[in-house]
Amino acid sequence: MARALDEEPRLNHEISRAFRVPDASIDVWKTVWALSHGAQRRGARILPYHEVVKIHREGEVVTGARVLDARGGQELDVLARVTVNATGAWAGRVAELAGIEGVRVLPGRGIMIAMNHRLVNTVVSRCQMPADGDCIVPIRTVSVIGTTDERTDDPDDHTIGQDEVDRMLDDGEKLVPGCRQARALRAWSGVRPLFEDAKAADTDSRDITRAHALLNHQQRDGVRGFLTITGGKLTTFRLMAQQTVDRVCLQLGERRLCTTAATPLPGSESGVHYKLGERLAAKEARLAGEQVICECELVARGALEETIRATAGIDLDDLRRRLRLGMGPCQGGFCIYRATGIMHGLGGVSAAEADRSLLDFLQERWKGVWPVLYGDQLRQARFDDWIFQGVLDVEHLPAPT
Repeated sequence: MARALDEEPRLNHEISRAFRVPDASIDVWKTVWALSHGAQRRGARILPYHEVVKIHREGEVVTGARVLDARGGQELDVLARVTVNATGAWAGRVAELAGIEGVRVLPGRGIMIAMNHRLVNTVVSRCQMPADGDCIVPIRTVSVIGTTDERTDDPDDHTIGQDEVDRMLDDGEKLVPGCRQARALRAWSGVRPLFEDAKAADTDSRDITRAHALLNHQQRDGVRGFLTITGGKLTTFRLMAQQTVDRVCLQLGERRLCTTAATPLPGSESGVHYKLGERLAAKEARLAGEQVICECELVARGALEETIRATAGIDLDDLRRRLRLGMGPCQGGFCIYRATGIMHGLGGVSAAEADRSLLDFLQERWKGVWPVLYGDQLRQARFDDWIFQGVLDVEHLPAPT
């Protein structure tokens, strides 16, 4: 106990026992980008913002899919010898587009709250059966408290109830007393793709296994050229990929040795873990040479311009995910209008398109901020509102609908 409290001094001193387990946190956006870049190096074509609207099926064979560009409105047909349905909580709906019934995926909705401090140095979890608010995870300069688990019929249900926020903060107090005194930056929700047999329809979502399921629809439903992979967790995603691609190769008649377990993702070849002071150290090395656009996340102008130039059609939310622009304590209050001007100035978007991107960004940030509007966060949100409404008058920008 003494060692645990020495390493994590903010832990509740009334805990009875502590165990060290191999656990860690990741940067989710860097992981997603690394996966997409790794696939592109091997010939993949990535189509973000495209929704599956139809599965092409000829008799008992799936031959591909039709996708809709949510931004441009165009539809595109993608033909394939084997089509993989890896759509998470939407897997059941996509399977129905192929005329396949009974792929029962129950969305388990949960919320998380980002606190504006690293309250702990390592992932801290309560040693109990899965429950709400049973862990605090340090991610870069913040800590995330999570999570609730509510059954929902809609994978697009991102409701955040005030009672859920209060429960999360109360449970954070049990792990780290004084947690509520820290500033809550934002709350958000996601859905888990929980796969179960139809006969277990009344099972509580906490009791449904997090194991993944690979469905071979040729054996299961008599439909060739179509696989569904669903369920699982982040800790098993590369195993899920291995099993899925092995099955694809088998259906294509091409046996290949899987290398996923030994192939590092782009950007992680060195095997060195991210260190908290990396961005500050890099900035201090050229302190007087480059303008900082986002002081919270130390995003320099050079990195911002390079990312804008490298990606056609990029918007402010894309920049947030790639650079963490606007993810700090002010939630974009000081940096995002600067980035909007730079994005337009580089010639990538028109003034009206830049205005629309700014309004969309502010609306998305507001969705996560309003559930935690109290104390310092309320004051920050009011100050941001003065900037964007009182000074910039964003409500009346001539942006396209």
